[in-house]
Amino acid sequence: MKILAVDDDPFILELLPAMFEQADLNDLHTAPSGPAALEMIGAAKVPFDCLLLDVDMPEMDGIELCGRIRTLPGYENKPILMLTAKTDSISIEKAFAAGANDYIAKPFNLKDIYNRIRVAERLLVSSKTIKRIDTSDLSEDGTLIPPDINLADKLYLANVGRLILSFSLGNYITQLERSELDKYQVFCVSIDDAEHLFDQISHHDYVHVLTSLADTLSDLITCPHLLMSYEGNGAFLCITRDPNLPEWDRMETGLQAKMDVLNLPQGDANGKSISLSVGTPIPPNANRTQRVKKTFERALSRAESRYATKCAAA
Repeated sequence: MKILAVDDDPFILELLPAMFEQADLNDLHTAPSGPAALEMIGAAKVPFDCLLLDVDMPEMDGIELCGRIRTLPGYENKPILMLTAKTDSISIEKAFAAGANDYIAKPFNLKDIYNRIRVAERLLVSSKTIKRIDTSDLSEDGTLIPPDINLADKLYLANVGRLILSFSLGNYITQLERSELDKYQVFCVSIDDAEHLFDQISHHDYVHVLTSLADTLSDLITCPHLLMSYEGNGAFLCITRDPNLPEWDRMETGLQAKMDVLNLPQGDANGKSISLSVGTPIPPNANRTQRVKKTFERALSRAESRYATKCAAA
C-alpha cells in the first residue's frame, strides 16, 4: 500500500516512517503542507493508495486539502484518514463531509496506526464495488447513470452535501466516545414503497429523487452536525448532534412538505406524490464492536415500522 502522510509538524513526519515500518507498511511518503501534497500527487507516476492528512495546518488545512484531493481523477474513492489533535465533533464532522473516511486522534500509537490502516485497506477493496454517481448536473438527461444499478445498491451520490459512504459513516460511529453517545441521534428516512418507484421510473429519475431527498434533509437539519449515507432500498441513515432536531413526526411532515413542492418523477399514474417515513431517532449502540451493525439495523427497522403503521391506518 502506497501511503502519503501530510503534516506540518517535523516531529510527526520523522515519527511516522518508524511506526509504519514496525507495522510492515514500508511504502510511506511524506509532505509538510497541503500545497506540497498536491504537487506530489500530481507528479506521482503511480497513484497513492491511502492518504493521511493532518487537520490543523497553516496555509491549507487538512479539511480543505481533503476536498481538493477528492476532485482529482483517480482519487474519488481512495481512503483518506485524518490525523487530528482536534477531537471536537464539528472538526471531525467537517472532515467526513469533505470526503474523509476515518480519523486517528493524536497522540497516536502503533496499534492506532495499524488498526486504522487495516480498516482503510478493507475500504480500498470494498470501494471498487460501490457505484459512484456524479450528481453535479442531474438536470441533464445525458448524466451518466450506471445501467446496472439495483434497488438495494448502496450508491455513493458524489457532490451531495453531508452525504458520505456507508463504510465511512460506520467508521465515524464506531469511534464515538461511549460517554458522548447520548448526545447523538441516529434515524432513518425512507421512501415508501421504493420498489414500486424504482420499477416505474428511469434510473436517472430515481437518482434525481434520491439526490433531492438528501438535499432536503441537509436543508432541514443543522448541517454542521449532520452526516448521512444512502443504504439502498430508498433508505438514508442519518446521525446528528443537533440539539434542536424536530420531533420525528414534525420532521416527517416537514420533509414531506418540502418534497411535495419539488415536482419530482412519481411513477404513479394517479399522480400520487412520493411519500416518506421517518423512524424515531435512537442513540448509537453502546457496544463498540457491535455498534454499527446494531445501530444501523435498529434505525432501519424503525422506519420500516413507521411505514407499516401508516399502511395499517390507511
